[in-house]
Amino acid sequence: MTNSTFATPLVSVVMPVYNHARYVADALLSIAKQDWRPLEIIVIDDGSKDDSLEVLKRTVAELPQEDGLTIHVSGRENKGAHNTINEGLEKATGEYLAILNSDDYFLPGRIRRCVETAMARKARFVCTYVDPIDDDGNPLPADHRWRHWYADLKMQELDLAPNISSLLLRYNIGVSTGNFLFHRSLMEEIGTFEDYRYAHDLDFMLRASALEEPVLIRDKLYAYRVHANNTIGESDDRITNEVAGIVAKYLKNAAENPPVNPIAPAIDRDCYSLASTPWPPHLEKATASLMYDKDIVEAQKANADKSLSAPALSLSPEGDKKQSAVTLISHELSRTGAPVLLRDVASALHGMGVATRVISLGAGPLVDDYTKMHSPVVTEGRVSRLLGRAGNFLTRLAGDPRIPGFMKPLFSFAAKGSAGVGSRLRLWHYRSKTSGKGPLLINSFASWPLALPLLEKWSGPAFWYIHETYEPSLVMRSGKMLARLEARAKAGNLTFLFGSDATRQKWAEEGYDGEVFYWSGFDKSCGRPAGSEEGKAPGGKPVILSVQSTGPRKGTRSLIEAFAFGRKKGWIPMEAELHIIGAHPPAMNALSRDLLVRILKDDLRGSVQLIPNLSPDELAAHYASASVYVQSSTMECLPLALLNAMAFGMPIVSTDADGCREAILDGKTGRLVPPRQPELLAEALGQLLTDPALASDYGRSARTLFEDKFALEVTASKLMQRLTSSAG
Repeated sequence: MTNSTFATPLVSVVMPVYNHARYVADALLSIAKQDWRPLEIIVIDDGSKDDSLEVLKRTVAELPQEDGLTIHVSGRENKGAHNTINEGLEKATGEYLAILNSDDYFLPGRIRRCVETAMARKARFVCTYVDPIDDDGNPLPADHRWRHWYADLKMQELDLAPNISSLLLRYNIGVSTGNFLFHRSLMEEIGTFEDYRYAHDLDFMLRASALEEPVLIRDKLYAYRVHANNTIGESDDRITNEVAGIVAKYLKNAAENPPVNPIAPAIDRDCYSLASTPWPPHLEKATASLMYDKDIVEAQKANADKSLSAPALSLSPEGDKKQSAVTLISHELSRTGAPVLLRDVASALHGMGVATRVISLGAGPLVDDYTKMHSPVVTEGRVSRLLGRAGNFLTRLAGDPRIPGFMKPLFSFAAKGSAGVGSRLRLWHYRSKTSGKGPLLINSFASWPLALPLLEKWSGPAFWYIHETYEPSLVMRSGKMLARLEARAKAGNLTFLFGSDATRQKWAEEGYDGEVFYWSGFDKSCGRPAGSEEGKAPGGKPVILSVQSTGPRKGTRSLIEAFAFGRKKGWIPMEAELHIIGAHPPAMNALSRDLLVRILKDDLRGSVQLIPNLSPDELAAHYASASVYVQSSTMECLPLALLNAMAFGMPIVSTDADGCREAILDGKTGRLVPPRQPELLAEALGQLLTDPALASDYGRSARTLFEDKFALEVTASKLMQRLTSSAG
C-alpha cells in the first residue's frame, strides 16, 4: 500500500494490542474506514497470549490496497502499554498523531473532525466526548456506575470548571489515550508517555495543558469499552495513589515553572476554583503531599524514643479498685492542646484510683485513647446531629440571594425549628447518659453550649478549666446565657480553674476569678534532662521547630514570613529548615492552601515543612533533634507544646502572648518578642541559631524552670487533690 501526494497533513494512528483478539479487527477497521487520507496505521502486538496478532494479519490481508493508506503490523515480547505506545510514536511519520486502544474503536468521521478542529483553532491537542459500551459492544446501562462518573465529569466541564486544564486536576476529561489527537511538535516539547500503570493518559494531558489549553469536541466520536479487564476496574486505592502522584508532580512543576498556558491550573492561581466544589480523594492526597517531605518524617520516626515522650496512659479503675468517679466534659476530642490536656488529666486521675467518663460535643482521635484507658465516651446522637446540620443548611438558604424573597421566611422558620429541636434532643441525650452527680470537670470555655445546661441540673462540685485568654462575652453573645453563667458562678458549686495566671487575670476582670493550675503532661523523666547533649536533625541541618494547630491565632503566617525575612537578611542560615507540626490538610483548610502557596515560592521552596499531627513518640523525636523551638502565637493560655519544648531543654523564642510570659523569661529561659512582628522574630531566631553557647544556656535554664514549676511531680498532685477533695 502506498501514499500519493495529498494536500492534507499525514495522520499516524498507533494501536497497541494486548490480548484483545475479540476486538482488534473492529478496532483496526474503524481506523482504516475513516474518511481521512493520508493515513498511517502502526499496530504493535505487545506479546499477546491469545491470537490477536494472527487476527490482525488476516484483517490487513483482507483489506484492499488503497492510495493514501499505510498499515504496519508487528509483534514482540511484552513490554507494557506505555512502552508500546512510545515505540509506535517513534515509528510514526505523521504530522498529527493519534492512539487507539485495541478494545475500543473510532466512530465514523472522528479523525477528520479532530484534525480540522485542531487546524481551525491552531490547537495541538484535541479530544472528544466518548460513547461508553459494554463487553459486547452494547451501550452501558443508564444506571451503570461509570455513566454516573462520566455524567459528573461532563457537568463539571459544562458548568463549574473554569477550563479544561483545571478540570484535569479533578477528572480525566480525556478518559483514555485512545481519545487523544495531538501535533507532533507537542510531543517533541513535552516528551512521550511516562511509566504509569493506570493514568499515563492523564499525565500526558496535564503536561500538554501546561503549554496550551486542550480542545474538547462535545460530540461522541470515540467508543470506549468498560469491562472487567479495564485497569479502571482494579484497586481504587492504587489508582487514587497513582493519580495523586501525577497531580502532585504537575502542581509542583507549575509552582517551580509557571505554565506557559495562561489559564492552566496552579496552586497560586486557582485557590478559589479549587475550593469551589468538594475535592476528590486524589486531589486531597496530591496537595497534602506538597506540604512536607515524607522522608523527613520517616527518618524521625526511625529515631523515635518512647522514653522521651509523655508517661503512658493509665487505665480507668474498675470494680473494687475504683474509689470514686469524675465526669469530664470536652468540646472536641482532637489531638490538640486542650483536649490532650484533659486526656492527660484523666490518666492522672486513673493513677489515683479515680475513674472517669467523658462527654464531648464532637468526636475525634482521642476517642481511641479513652477507649484504651477504659474510660467511656459519650458524643452527640445521630438525630440531633442531623437536625443541627439541617438547621445550618436552611439558614444558609435563607440568606442566599438566589432564593426568592417570599421563600426566605419559610427557610428561616424551618431553620430555627430544626436547630431548636436538635438542641433539645442533644441535651436530652447527654443527660440520659450521665448520672448528674459527683465531681464534674469542664475543659475549655468552648464547651459552654453543652456545659452550661448540664451544670444547671448537676448535683455535686463542678470545676471549669479555662484555657481561653479572652472575656466570655466574646463567644457567649446572649445576655440570657451570660446571666445563667453568672448565676452558676454565684451558686457556690462551680469553681474556675485557669491554665495560666494571664488567663486568670483576664477572667477576673469580668468577675470570674479562680485558681491557677499549670499542666504540662510531662514528668521529670521525659524530655531531655538539663545539661544533656543536644540532638541532631537527620542530615545535620539546623531545624527551627514549631508545634501548633496552624491558624491565625498561632501566628503561622507571621512565623513563615519571619523565617523568609531572616534568610534574606542573612540572620538565619540558608541551609536551615522550618518544621511546623500540626498543619491542617489543604483540602479542609483555606489557610493551609495559602500557606502551601507561600512555601512553594522560590525563596522558601524545600525549606519549610508543614507536617500534620504526629503521635507523641514521633513528636518527641522532632523535639529532641531540632535546634530551636519557636512559639509564634498571638493569644495563648500556656501552650503544652511550649512546655514540652522546655522539657527537652530547647532554646526557645516565643511571642510574649499572655501565659507564654510565665514560662519564657526574656534573656533567662529564652527570648520573648511581640506577636505579629516578623522582623523581630527573625532576629531572635537568628541570634540563637548563630550563638550556640547562648542557645545552650537558655535551653538548660528552660529545663530547670520546667522541673521546678511545670513538671507533673510539681503540678499533678495539686490539681488531683483539688478535683478529688470532695469526690465520693
